[in-house]
Amino acid sequence: MKINRRKFLKTTVAFSAAGIALLESSVVQAEWPAADFAPGSFDVTMKQLHKGKPIVESDKVEINIPEIAENGTLVPVTVTSSLKDILNIAIVVEQNPVPLAIQAAFMPELEPFISARLKLASTSFVYAIAETEKTCYSVKKKVKVTIGGCGG
Repeated sequence: MKINRRKFLKTTVAFSAAGIALLESSVVQAEWPAADFAPGSFDVTMKQLHKGKPIVESDKVEINIPEIAENGTLVPVTVTSSLKDILNIAIVVEQNPVPLAIQAAFMPELEPFISARLKLASTSFVYAIAETEKTCYSVKKKVKVTIGGCGG
């Protein structure tokens, strides 16, 4: 099948218009929980996250983050879990002005996995919290942010 430039442009414009229409629909747009990502204290953020559920430290939630970050603006983090029926996973940084860094909801069919880069204001504990129907499971790891890679 030979395609000419005119047919290619018509097809591209048609698909672009369909894509814009899809993005404008309310079905695709996610709700932004602005209150959750507002500056505040660590304790208030933790209370909002667990919604009255007990928080239990667990080895079934794993956080992979470097112990020493030479550059606090780009700290890679990965969170996984072997728990079943996880509703969402949140990453909270204790010393940041906005403690809640990431919160992702999961469908039951999906494997709970988050990979991102965080911005850390200073040396801090980084928490990963996995929420299930009845309980929140957490793990924490201390990350030391150095100034210019000098260990200070």
